[in-house]
Amino acid sequence: MSHKVRVSLHVAPELAGKGKASSSEQVSVADRMRQSYASLMKPFLPADYKNTVTPEYIHYTKWQFVHNTLGSASGVLATQAMLYAMGLGSGALPLSVAINWVLKDGFGQLGGVIYATMVGPKFDSDPKHQRFWSAVWLQSATWLEMLTPLFPHLFLLIGSVANIGKNISWLAMSATKASINKTFCLKENLGDLTAKSGSQATAAGLLGTAVGVLIGATMDVSVYTLIVGFVPLSFISLWGNYKSLLYAITPTLNVERARLMIKDALRLADSGDICFEPALLKTPRQVSAVETFMREVHSIQPSGQRPGITISPMLSRLGRGLPGGSHAKTQRGVAQMVNDAFNPPRTRQTEQYYIGHMASSTTSRLYLWFDTHATNSDILKGFYHAMVYREMLASRHHAHAGMHGSVLSAELCKQSFEFSQRTFAEFSKSVTQSGWDIGTMYLSKPSRHVSVRSQ
Repeated sequence: MSHKVRVSLHVAPELAGKGKASSSEQVSVADRMRQSYASLMKPFLPADYKNTVTPEYIHYTKWQFVHNTLGSASGVLATQAMLYAMGLGSGALPLSVAINWVLKDGFGQLGGVIYATMVGPKFDSDPKHQRFWSAVWLQSATWLEMLTPLFPHLFLLIGSVANIGKNISWLAMSATKASINKTFCLKENLGDLTAKSGSQATAAGLLGTAVGVLIGATMDVSVYTLIVGFVPLSFISLWGNYKSLLYAITPTLNVERARLMIKDALRLADSGDICFEPALLKTPRQVSAVETFMREVHSIQPSGQRPGITISPMLSRLGRGLPGGSHAKTQRGVAQMVNDAFNPPRTRQTEQYYIGHMASSTTSRLYLWFDTHATNSDILKGFYHAMVYREMLASRHHAHAGMHGSVLSAELCKQSFEFSQRTFAEFSKSVTQSGWDIGTMYLSKPSRHVSVRSQ
């Protein structure tokens, strides 16, 4: 005979709630940590930054913080070196020293004004280039300040030159800030982003100052020991600036970005004819990963059978890049090319751009000018035509080997124009859909545009 035994377990209420309380406590701690981190980052990151800025923003900010922190630290050591050069600590400073300090600041500010006048438009056309070199200018100026103890009798000269470099750097940094910050915005939050970048710079400056003071306090007061501490700070600061700019995306078109955007989209079909493939246009994000920004690019260099492209060259300098550029035969060829470019066939007479082709036994180059009345669409169209012409010159060279050079060039110019006419509307639409801003063009300086009527 079997008996069923029912066993009931009674757990004390305080024990029953113990596991639940422990789990609740763990969740609460994690939440509090996240809330503390969010509160800590609130002054430094835009509101709802995960949804209001691009993914590249955090990487850019991280490296800019490294750049600004170590730049401030190196600045502290440079200031210490300058004070050492002026004799601080050896007694009361004479009036001449104070005057020198004020004069170097004045000369530096004047240099910054002159630089802004000369370089103004480039802050918008090539902000990454200007931002990169602003850091180089700043560190070069700081290097000069570090050398003042070695040449105390040249304090005013060295200090003035260094201050000019610093003012140029600060001006370039502030002028490019808006252009670069704008590229990170997914919503209309440029003001918030700009304010937070100011907070980041302030925090980096304070931290860098503390680092610089700590390094200076732990080293002997001599220019040589200060330089030992300065060198790694300077180079890491420049590296941080370079790394940050790799994440800055510029959606406007200059020569380098336009070349990279187009080059893979113009291809040879199986028939041997050139074709345009919109899907192969590169986006601003793709171009930013490979573009050159450490140097300015004003022309396209030859590549294999593809000729180079010079944009808006001065007529007085044509032929200098060709072998025998000063020879009479070469000059006659240049004159003929210019005449053909500015007196196009009737089918191209309404266009606001002019294309010429000059070739020798060793080199080949296209020349592109824009009319003073050219719109942004005309400029984009002219550049597109030049790139098509370039591809045709490369792909048809062997197919037309028996044709005379000038005749071949004229025939390919005609064919490239007809192709660009047929496909430009699709090209322009695809460029916009890829994320490029074609409302402003930086492919040529307006001052280099020509008026055919006045020639």
